[in-house]
Amino acid sequence: MENVAVVGVVSFQPASTEREGVTAGAVPRLDPSVAPLAPPTRAPDAEDGDQPPPPASAVDVHGVRARDVAALRRLSVVHRLDQPEALLTPYSPLRAGLTALVPGLRGQRPLFLASANDRLLGFAQFLPVRPDQRWHLVALGAAGGDAQAVWEELLAHGVKSAGGRGVKRLYVRAPVDSPVTPAIRAVGWAPFGTETLFVAYDIERIGESAALRSQEQSDTWAIHQLYNAAVPRQVQYAEAFTSHRWDARVRGTRRNGPVATGWLVEEGHHVTGYARLSSRGSTHVMELVYHPERPDVLDALVDGLVARVPASGAKRLYCAVRHYQPEAARVLSARGFVPVLEQELHIKYTTANVRLPSWETVPFRVEVRDKLPKRVPSFLHGQPRDESAT
Repeated sequence: MENVAVVGVVSFQPASTEREGVTAGAVPRLDPSVAPLAPPTRAPDAEDGDQPPPPASAVDVHGVRARDVAALRRLSVVHRLDQPEALLTPYSPLRAGLTALVPGLRGQRPLFLASANDRLLGFAQFLPVRPDQRWHLVALGAAGGDAQAVWEELLAHGVKSAGGRGVKRLYVRAPVDSPVTPAIRAVGWAPFGTETLFVAYDIERIGESAALRSQEQSDTWAIHQLYNAAVPRQVQYAEAFTSHRWDARVRGTRRNGPVATGWLVEEGHHVTGYARLSSRGSTHVMELVYHPERPDVLDALVDGLVARVPASGAKRLYCAVRHYQPEAARVLSARGFVPVLEQELHIKYTTANVRLPSWETVPFRVEVRDKLPKRVPSFLHGQPRDESAT
């Protein structure tokens, strides 16, 4: 089966292949005459497409078992979510299943499978993110046919499992009109924002900007204050970030994983712009945060970050622009970035505040005593003694 996704973005893939972005073969340029946001399509699998989906009561959701690994390789389609960060790491359900069987690694990327009559129907994989261990849905797979009912069972099980482990929030970043969106909404995920994914090929360096300063560990609080000033309040409530979100330490725990660096624009003692660059191989992801009253810092942020992209193998630079960042979209478009994907941000809470009414009133009787005469306190004689205590 061929990938028919937008150039440079993995929307789905055969389960038997492992892809790093679109590294298989050369990356063609985006043709301006072709609509870049066209949704991907595929023909239903000949073996599974004619089989009706089993009823929800017959679907068994469970963890990975040794006998399930071979079936993971035969799944028809895999939807990659959480882009553009997902493009920095190669992925295949087969490797995910094998990793989940290794003792000590089961909780790093929770993987849930759905089966009926000893036939694998689909899977869902989450990624816990520190420091509060929030879960991000990173992949959904199916064996073919109408997979919505199967995905709903998988996602509902994932939410229960996350809640049992103390997780309060689960997130999904899914393309607009994605086949997985109905299942996400049915389980209770709610959208709280949208973003456009921009990409630039054959990055052209303009030169380093002297306005940028490398991020230090002590800058996390100042960057968080910039985030509070730049992001709408409802988005802040949904994301619930702490200053650890902007930690200067290298992100990624695996060997040869993505490497992240941060850069700042300062005016006096105030941070007015921040940019983070995450890189792995020839794929790079840029994140921009800037003060809404100082959009002019975007020129220095974008040009400075482009100049700092590693020269060896630099092919693709991605940047997700939120709906409240129109200035960033204009700056990126002026520098040759192309919009390739529109996606929605969803959140699901595992806990809710519950207020119980008081059904019984307990009277309390308090004896009121006469007030004592006030006296002026003295440092020499101390405070007046409370005679009512005797």
